[in-house]
Amino acid sequence: MNHLVVCGLNYHSAPIAVRERFTIPESCVKHALEALSRYPHILESAILSTCNRTEVYAVVSDVQAGMKEIENFYQSVQGISDHEKLRPNFKLLREDVTLHLLRVAAGLDSMVLGEGQIMSQVKDAHRKGLEAKTIGSMLDQLFQLALSCGKRVRSETTMGRRAVSVSSAAIELARELIGPIDGDITVIGAGGMAQLCMKHLLRTKNCGRVKVLNRSSQRLETLKSISFKGGERLSTDDQFQNRYQSSATSCLTLVATSAPSYLLSYESFKEARDAAALVGPLKDCLIIDISVPRNVDPRIGELDGVTLKHADHLASVVTKNMKERAALVEEAEAIVFESLDEFHTWQRSRIVVPTIAGLREKIEAIRIEEISKGGNGAERANGCRQKEEAESVSRAIVNQILHHPTVQLKATKDYQVLKQQAEALRTLFNLDPLEEPNSKPTSKRHRPSRGEASFVNN
Repeated sequence: MNHLVVCGLNYHSAPIAVRERFTIPESCVKHALEALSRYPHILESAILSTCNRTEVYAVVSDVQAGMKEIENFYQSVQGISDHEKLRPNFKLLREDVTLHLLRVAAGLDSMVLGEGQIMSQVKDAHRKGLEAKTIGSMLDQLFQLALSCGKRVRSETTMGRRAVSVSSAAIELARELIGPIDGDITVIGAGGMAQLCMKHLLRTKNCGRVKVLNRSSQRLETLKSISFKGGERLSTDDQFQNRYQSSATSCLTLVATSAPSYLLSYESFKEARDAAALVGPLKDCLIIDISVPRNVDPRIGELDGVTLKHADHLASVVTKNMKERAALVEEAEAIVFESLDEFHTWQRSRIVVPTIAGLREKIEAIRIEEISKGGNGAERANGCRQKEEAESVSRAIVNQILHHPTVQLKATKDYQVLKQQAEALRTLFNLDPLEEPNSKPTSKRHRPSRGEASFVNN
């Protein structure tokens, strides 16, 4: 019997200091999925790795063995010495997995309620799983339904029309902490999240020059081609190596990259801050690091005049008005549970349809065989009319026999009970066993060694 599971860490179960140790870089997801596919009890798999979560969604043939294999996977991909302390601590089974992913895609499980970027991240996880051939019928249906649910929430609810992002929450947090943003601003990074930061900043009245620094000059050239409202205040001329001087003297620095390590180290930042103090009075400096893993050394926040915030601090932005928050959630949850019922219907149909079809085929074969045995004698004695009556009566009997088990199977809501009922019918009527639709892409599988799966954070 196959089971849906999810195992990992998210912002509910682990702080950023732990989550960042389990982050799987985008360039490594394919290799991670290949490593998961080698475990004998993992039949399907997909990886959702964002700033708020790293979760493995899987179909396993045995729950305990499958969960253990996923834990082994998490340990093998982390080049760290404290495996026993850092273990995946978020686990769900069966229906709870479905409900969780639906809520994630709808933006209901995000730190920033209604966060818009999660949809593209779920879509990307689905695409990568299909490309790696680790997603089969179960996860394919689940992810498609989750994406459809997310689209409905964003188009049909008030929450969708008020959707925010981690980037917009970072700007709002900055306003809470320093008031009007009227000095120079440094943005380190030029990807999607950084661009959203720029977009919100440039819309802010009276804010100063927005300096963008990025390691890739090609990414900066692409950025120049984007038309931002207020883009005349956007500067891409500073070199990446000047990031310390720029951030040490800016009133606000936003860091949003996919770098695997610190881009602002304590020693170099302190040196730049001290050098700036020799030139003139230092202004207070706010740094918001929304990267996961973090790109700013946490010790920088201990320096005088420097305030450092990271992704986990954004939660305060969305908890101001709990009454409004609850009203927004209620609309979206209704769509989530409609989608959950749709997934249940799809799951049950995979058992009900082949079981009823097999049962009808079996009994119909018996009916035809018995009719044919007495058909010749009846036809000689009474002609075709009696044969037609026998056909009609026998079909009615077959329909009566099949009526109750058909109704019972269709009415059973619990997936596990339904499987037991279907298997009992197949045993009693000597039908072929119910085939599990999920299987390994290839027949040769083995448990990966630590060396085989160690491909990130080494």
